[in-house]
Amino acid sequence: MADTYSTEVNKLEKLRAAWLPAVEFLFGEAVLEAKFDGFDVSDDIAKPSAVFEHADEPYRYKIQMPARVFSNDVMLLADVIQEMVRGQYPIGFEGAKTPALCEGVAVFGAITAIKQVFGEESVDSYLNALREQAFPYYDAFSYVAVLLAEDPQAIKKLRGVQPFLYKVERADFEAAQVEIDRKIKDILLLAFRA
Repeated sequence: MADTYSTEVNKLEKLRAAWLPAVEFLFGEAVLEAKFDGFDVSDDIAKPSAVFEHADEPYRYKIQMPARVFSNDVMLLADVIQEMVRGQYPIGFEGAKTPALCEGVAVFGAITAIKQVFGEESVDSYLNALREQAFPYYDAFSYVAVLLAEDPQAIKKLRGVQPFLYKVERADFEAAQVEIDRKIKDILLLAFRA
């Protein structure tokens, strides 16, 4: 069992190392305070998440992955990428509510990776599954896709003004010179509810 665990963690570490440059290219580097402590694999969880255990280092985190994710390569890649993207601006030990913008960016990163590795057909399947089983994520992704179609550098620009993406406010769009329809901006800034 320990062998399987170390093999799984090693696979996760390799995925992260391979994809970190792409995540940074798309969305910018992690905030200076972020400290990634590795992966943990567990049978006891249903979905991946960042775990913050250090009050004295509030942005130090591990990514906890469900063991079942290793049975599907597309989901494995999607889950790792989404948590990596969130790790660029971690919510921290105290936690925070995230807007649709943050979740949409994480899904956008996953979709980009799936397209690169598995092709358009896998992207269609993944998006259909999101639409049917996790619509709030699909919706958030859709609005981020519109934002990035208008300005491919929008996330980097916003993070240039406010590195912690979940703290972005309406005025930050103007300060970052990101122009998007007011209605879309408002939707992106709404608290995300899965």
